[in-house]
Amino acid sequence: MVHTNATVEAAISPLLFLWGGVVSPELEHIRREVERITSTMSPDDWRYAPPGKRSCAQILEHLLLSYTATTQGTQTALQTGKPLGGQPTLKDKLATFYVARMGFHPTGRRAPKASHPANGSGVKSLRQFNDALVAMDATLANAEKRFGRVAKILDHPVLGPMNTKDWRRFHRTNATHHLKEIAKRLRQASSGRA
Repeated sequence: MVHTNATVEAAISPLLFLWGGVVSPELEHIRREVERITSTMSPDDWRYAPPGKRSCAQILEHLLLSYTATTQGTQTALQTGKPLGGQPTLKDKLATFYVARMGFHPTGRRAPKASHPANGSGVKSLRQFNDALVAMDATLANAEKRFGRVAKILDHPVLGPMNTKDWRRFHRTNATHHLKEIAKRLRQASSGRA
């Protein structure tokens, strides 16, 4: 369970209050793994980045921005009263199956611009990260209740139209990939200081 202050969150977002800070199993896995991996990180660990690569904080910011983009897109669908996803092509269906259902993350692809860390400072706190995760899950849950489980609520820039379950699975796959990068950075940082 994500620890949030319900009264503050209720003032900020009724979705967070109604959802109670509990996330789906796919996204709870992300929250637990981030907490586990980052629990012993020093400030230097957060900032460490090999040349030309993102720091651990910037990787988490990338994930946070992807959650925020999904939340905003889903809120737009809720406000317009209809799912915004198009009709998936065979390529979209295969890509979604590969990433969201099988859990494979293709390498060598640039993330959509909306999920690029803007100023390079990275995530300020795990609370900020967890709040974005909970907000996304709550918004996806609202969309699922309103439009049904199979409705393609949004188009992913690479994978195409996806339903709420596939959005959660995509974020689990993406986070798993990036958490492996963070673990690698931590090993590199600790071997550099040894």
